[in-house]
Amino acid sequence: MLGEEVRKDTDLMLSTENVGKEFNGVWVLKDIHFQLKKGEIHALVGENGAGKSTFIKILSGVYKPSAGSVFLEGKPVDFHSVTDSEALGIRTVHQEVNLVPYFKVYENIFIGAERKKKIGGMAIVDSKRMKKEATKVIKDLGIDFDVSSPTLLLNASMKRIVEISKVLVHNPQIVIFDEPTTSLGEEERKNLLQIIKGLKERGLTIMYISHNLEEVMEIADRITVFRDGNQVGTMEKSEATTGKIISMMIGHDNYKHYCRVDKYYCEDVYLSIKNLTTDKLKAVNLNICKGEMVGIAGVVGAGKTEIAKAVFGLDKIESGSIEVMGKPYVPSPENAIRHKIALVPEERQAEGLVPNYCVSKNISLTYLKKYANRAGLINRVLEIETAQAYIDKMGIKCTGPLQTIKFLSGGNQQKAILSRWLNGDFDIGIFDEPTKGIDVKAKEDIYSFLEDLAEQGKAVVVLSSYLPELMSLCDRIIVVRDGRIIGEYTPQQPNAEEKIMHAMLGGGA
Repeated sequence: MLGEEVRKDTDLMLSTENVGKEFNGVWVLKDIHFQLKKGEIHALVGENGAGKSTFIKILSGVYKPSAGSVFLEGKPVDFHSVTDSEALGIRTVHQEVNLVPYFKVYENIFIGAERKKKIGGMAIVDSKRMKKEATKVIKDLGIDFDVSSPTLLLNASMKRIVEISKVLVHNPQIVIFDEPTTSLGEEERKNLLQIIKGLKERGLTIMYISHNLEEVMEIADRITVFRDGNQVGTMEKSEATTGKIISMMIGHDNYKHYCRVDKYYCEDVYLSIKNLTTDKLKAVNLNICKGEMVGIAGVVGAGKTEIAKAVFGLDKIESGSIEVMGKPYVPSPENAIRHKIALVPEERQAEGLVPNYCVSKNISLTYLKKYANRAGLINRVLEIETAQAYIDKMGIKCTGPLQTIKFLSGGNQQKAILSRWLNGDFDIGIFDEPTKGIDVKAKEDIYSFLEDLAEQGKAVVVLSSYLPELMSLCDRIIVVRDGRIIGEYTPQQPNAEEKIMHAMLGGGA
């Protein structure tokens, strides 16, 4: 893992030179020169798709760089796995909480790294030692609670503390925090930031990844901005302002590749959401009209997806109401389909596809009754003919209707999901991150498809954390943060992108 060459800058804990990463001929990370100083909190910011996650995965040993070198305390390192990275003192606190609910807190802290003792020549788990060490780590964070408690009883903030403790018991030198305050309330967020500052005071070196610029300005010593796989620049906190960071993040030419010109809006309200409240949403009010394309913008965890799930009946509504075509509507997936509401989910693999089914079965899935005879048997000839028609219409690149869909590219999988809904027709289309993880040509195809839907008079809702596509596509853009709608903008208004970004990131609307 360690090479022989040693760099002389003793102030650096970690650095990279010319690091890049390529997937299938596409460079998603290019020529990164990053320096992490000992004992600092260094924030890494950028829009979704900027390359932050790929860079973290290189430092964590998940990916090997396709180009360039990584140095740890001046010595070149070559990580072949996460184990290699962790052995050299690099640990990551991931955005997703990954705990076993029915394990006790101390069991979760040591999961996969249980302390053991020998009794009669046999190694058995040393629960007493694990409890003692877990208690010490948590107390060092300024928290005092029983580590023998079942994890399922903890609130979101305490679960995050357990995730941090899972890292700290290994005495790391570098801790990478990936969006650690997502889904936390304001008070919980402040407490967690104080804990992270305390870790710096104890001598830990910290990389901090966040979409929240208020947090970044509060906590970081230095800030590096990524955009489109490139390192745009690094600045001291004393040089930084939210406006300067946003300007570096968005650039100047990002919005012009596809730009919708014609508008098809009319005043017929197709979807009306009134004071909608769930466990994540707080009194959301929103109207969507016929022929309108509305963008809902927000960073990861802001509440965009929760709006889609509430309307489609996947999340329980605590209060508020929804009307479809002016009539009361009780959300459920069956009711949504009956009321001609379509949902293309963000997580294509987990929620949108049956990966081991062929293309034709994935296209027919929602409206199977169309293909069934009186005995309930599926007419496979009709199913395959219909799938072939959509393969031709949507330009889906595959060997044919019988090809297993998991072998298609992300863009072609997305086109198959869109075909599924077109197959049965809908009036209201909700598209959650519709171009996530697909190439530029497939994106433009989907943009044209969405515009066609609006021209046909359908109400189109596009949920995205990637502002350029919303600026290019939408008649108006609604900004969601912390489960609330905090602003509405049109792409044509002066400095719209800066204003929207400020609102998304917490820098003020």
